Amino acid sequence: MSINNRQLSILFNIHHLYYLPQFLPVARAIEKDGAFDIWYSAYVDKKRIDYSLIKKIIGELNGQFIDAKKEIERRRKILDRNFDVTFFGKSSHAEKYCSKDTLAVLLYHGIGVKFCYYADYNPRIDVRYVESKYRLEKLKKQSIDTELIVTGYPKLDLLLEDFNEVKILKKLSIDSSKPIILYAPTFYPSSIEVFGERIAELTKGFNLIVKLHHFSWVLKKYRHQKSLFLKLSKLYSHIKLLPVEEFNIIPFFEISDVLLSEASSTVFEYLATGKPSIICDFYHLRRKHRIFFKKFEKSRMDTEIIRHLDFTYRLGNPEELPLIVEKALSEKKQKSQLIDERRGLFLGDIDGKAAKRVVEDIKKRKQPPINANTPIGGC
Repeated sequence: MSINNRQLSILFNIHHLYYLPQFLPVARAIEKDGAFDIWYSAYVDKKRIDYSLIKKIIGELNGQFIDAKKEIERRRKILDRNFDVTFFGKSSHAEKYCSKDTLAVLLYHGIGVKFCYYADYNPRIDVRYVESKYRLEKLKKQSIDTELIVTGYPKLDLLLEDFNEVKILKKLSIDSSKPIILYAPTFYPSSIEVFGERIAELTKGFNLIVKLHHFSWVLKKYRHQKSLFLKLSKLYSHIKLLPVEEFNIIPFFEISDVLLSEASSTVFEYLATGKPSIICDFYHLRRKHRIFFKKFEKSRMDTEIIRHLDFTYRLGNPEELPLIVEKALSEKKQKSQLIDERRGLFLGDIDGKAAKRVVEDIKKRKQPPINANTPIGGC
């Protein structure tokens, strides 16, 4: 497909490294289609590791990268190219990076239990692709003008691909005789501070793969979280800390037996596996948020979606972790029906084709109209 006999130009505007797992399945589908000219660009903040890592990862893909020394220069380069389509993982300031004729697309970076999932609205966004009909109806109630299309969740397309699980286990030096806990804490409010070094002893009967949030690596206020697990992974052979370069958690869904997290996007993503999840009902709060907890919770969390966390196991006391893990692993069948129901509600179709549906919709939108006066199939 082309417009005026040229390939459509598509830009993935990447603000953070952790947007890539949602973008890359779509980028691969676009590349496979062959009708597009693919570009990438990353928010310029060279004090953080994001920019260099994103640039390195994109360098291994088929596509061109818009480099710049300053953000204002990057913005000018983007506008000068007048892209046909630009993807955003977050809608704020979208108007600053789109020409008048650019199709602005929001492919939100997470599923989320936070209210910002619904509050992220910029009228410059033309279309937003969402995971399920449930999310579609919820977003419609926000009275936004952006067109909403249900496609499924592209990030989860990777689950349908073949993984070399043996290779991953060998790379991490995993003891295959022990169950694998995938610990994916968020950066704030987090259970990390409550567990502290005690998590090493509490998990000694298991393998513990730790996938920190990206902010735990790059923001100074959370660097103690990174420091803790760098230390523990050196002291304890059963603890494996995934490096910051492992930006995509999906391959580790495959090899794990149970997920440990807080009420986070990852818990809903993990529904796709059918495996049990454990939510930590304890976390570290700053003093002001402890004092005004109800206000903090209401402003930050989607209280309705929190009520749908009934498919998980709840951990109220860190010391009970071994017991809850064993319970979750032994009772998998008891929650299987509920997991199936919640999976359909929040994730929609998990068939490996969500990215393809996004690309097909874009092609329809950018297909040049047929001139009504032009004869078709005759002379």
